[in-house]
Order: sequence, then structure tokens, then C-alpha cells
Amino acid sequence: MTEQEEFENMTFVQKINKIDQVIEDKIRSFLIKDNGDIDLLNVEERDGSLLVYVEYQGACVSCESSGNTLSSIENILQRMLAGNIKVISI
Repeated sequence: MTEQEEFENMTFVQKINKIDQVIEDKIRSFLIKDNGDIDLLNVEERDGSLLVYVEYQGACVSCESSGNTLSSIENILQRMLAGNIKVISI
């Protein structure tokens, strides 16, 4: 079973924990290298999508590339977990 298939069969709480784990394991270290960080604020299921709300911290708050970073985060989560994930910065 692939990681995406496993993710599909998880409970909602397990999905939130898995998203947080991927952020911790695959994303956070790159942001910290540039004096930034990210907080996972909320996850919602709506209209067949999984909406992941994040908030930038540190240097990411004022970075001109934050939109590209958001797209990269979304792509990582989609590739690893589910194609219906949408990442929203608050």
C-alpha cells in the first residue's frame, strides 16, 4: 500500500498528525535555514478538499518568495499524501 493509499484510509485526526509530521520532517528544516518557520493552524475537509491552514513565522512573514514557498509546501503534501490538499496561508 502506498503512502497516499494509507493516508486515504486514515481518520481525520490521523490525517492531521500525518500532515504535521510531513511538515516537520520534509519542510520545516528548509524554512529554518532561512530564519523562517511555519505553524500548522488548522485542517478542514470541505467540498472534497483538505484545506491546510498555516501561518508563516520569522523571516517567512515578510519574504517576497512566500507565495512560491506556499506552492512548494502544497506540492510536497499533495505528492506525498493526497492530491486534494490545498495549503492556505493566514
